[in-house]
Amino acid sequence: MVQPREGMANLNPPVETVRPRYENRIQQRLQAGAFVLTLESPPLSGSKPFEEVVESVIRMGRWIQQDGRVAALTISDRVRTDHDHDALLVGRMVAEATGILPVVHWAGKGRVLPDLERDLERARQEGMEAFLFITGDALREPPPDRPARYLDSVQSLWIARRTLPAAFLAAAVNPFKYREEELLGQYVKAMKKLRAGADVLITQIGWDPRKFQELRAFLASRGIPAPILASVWLLTPSLALRIREVKLPGVPIPADFLRRLEEDAKAEDGGRSRAIRRAALQVVGARLLGYAGAHLCGVHAERTLEQLLDQVAALEADCPDLESWRTAWQEVMTHPDGRPVQLAPEGAFYLDQGEGPAEASPGEVRAFRILETIDHWMFQPASPVARLGASLLGPVGRHSAAGRVLARVEHAIKGPWVGCQLCGFCRLPYTFFVCPETCPKGLANGPCGGTDGNTCEFGDRECIHARIYRLAKHTGQLEKWEQTWVPPVPEEIRGTCSWIGHFQESGPRSEILPSAPQVQRRPAPASPVPVRGGSAPFPED
Repeated sequence: MVQPREGMANLNPPVETVRPRYENRIQQRLQAGAFVLTLESPPLSGSKPFEEVVESVIRMGRWIQQDGRVAALTISDRVRTDHDHDALLVGRMVAEATGILPVVHWAGKGRVLPDLERDLERARQEGMEAFLFITGDALREPPPDRPARYLDSVQSLWIARRTLPAAFLAAAVNPFKYREEELLGQYVKAMKKLRAGADVLITQIGWDPRKFQELRAFLASRGIPAPILASVWLLTPSLALRIREVKLPGVPIPADFLRRLEEDAKAEDGGRSRAIRRAALQVVGARLLGYAGAHLCGVHAERTLEQLLDQVAALEADCPDLESWRTAWQEVMTHPDGRPVQLAPEGAFYLDQGEGPAEASPGEVRAFRILETIDHWMFQPASPVARLGASLLGPVGRHSAAGRVLARVEHAIKGPWVGCQLCGFCRLPYTFFVCPETCPKGLANGPCGGTDGNTCEFGDRECIHARIYRLAKHTGQLEKWEQTWVPPVPEEIRGTCSWIGHFQESGPRSEILPSAPQVQRRPAPASPVPVRGGSAPFPED
């Protein structure tokens, strides 16, 4: 596999960065070692008038400013529609109204590098240097005339950290995966995000305590002190019933949990109080487990937020340790007939089980070795063929007649074999010769959070990163994969011949990510006792 090249000539940070004008309470509380609560704003739905959306978000921001228990809002982005209102603009309006810096979500769905560069410059000028970078789910209305573009979160983080060195940057991780490939894909990508510059990780929504424990144990085993916020969704029975038929990418609601919610709905209040208690218990459990905080989702009314926070305070008094917490959690996650709610599928994979079963198939290994050999003999600088290619293609322009002919030749050769889409910058050597363009989102640095049992969010194929993981594992290069940052493809070179750019040494360059911040290595927390179905409570820590 080709070693990534050093240097990023076209991504120089500005000489001066405007200092934020607003109080960053999240960063302050994290640095003080306090347990941090954040609240995700109501969706900035583009189908609603801008004034109505802003009013509801600012109202919530002012409430938490006065209450003080929640550090700050995070401003959602492209949740309800592909064209939600401008999250950075709404975030600035919240900051001006409250004096508190919100964290602006920035979803890469439907966006390319110039979009990110423009928003980073806006953030620098307006003192809004706090972001949560996510890739985002599938576009609801993809463009009819070209493939949809997605800027993945590792790319966004690396560029943002170079552009805004002092910014507060957050990243997402989804530990609620139950196949080896998709789980380790998430953890490897989380390490890439930390290497790329993330200050904090925020989990995807989930309910399996054993997975919360697993993520923290994984980072501890690597000596990584990165703070983690546990996402807590106030899932009421009425909401669960509305979304029963809607598959939320990356947030599967276990069928047995839905049955428990149906039972809750029979209560006089429709299960609302039990839902609040369950969410409050997750917040308390996260604190007891050693998480740095909790990220509250689905709470869009001040009265509901106050009830949730009051419930958290009461439960902290009632559950001062994990043993008492465990009893309370089991009470809300048990069916009326005494059966525990099953939160994981049969045969679920957990890291404490030891070596996983995933292995690259003979066909995968054979294809990798063939392509690796071709790359070695034709494209490595020391190869005679490469030297000849450099001399022949040196004067050829990408958009010249000869360049267009070469592009057709490249596509004819590589298209049937690896699914080449003529990026103009071939990433095959950096992705174990699995073409990122065969991912519907074109992700090159790891999987999104929307997979389900190794199946792509789009539901029509295996996630390509499952194959990449198996090949990295087979070749002993998982650490190397974790260190590799693959840059986005510039739109202006798409459709051109990548061979020209390679031999002319032009275009983007892959980089070696720096090491993630570490502490002195220490033993990982005790692993939970395996329980059938994966519904064990938090273990003793």
